[in-house]
Amino acid sequence: LKIVFIKALCRKANVEKLDAGPKGVVIHFRKREFPNPVGLVKLIGEQGSLAKIRPDQSVVFSRDWATPEKRLAGSAV
Repeated sequence: LKIVFIKALCRKANVEKLDAGPKGVVIHFRKREFPNPVGLVKLIGEQGSLAKIRPDQSVVFSRDWATPEKRLAGSAV
């Protein structure tokens, strides 16, 4: 059920691919576009050094998620 919720959030946010691992999550957007670029920049600014935009326009959020359950819960936020 959590996966369905995450997929719905991804569709709404124009996310093409979400890779969650033990060190955090990488978010890839469809056609490298985001529906609310101002909101994205604000979110990244609030995260400080824990978030960054890569040259390929994907966004990286660094976290410590040791278990799959933590990765799933963290990806839904």
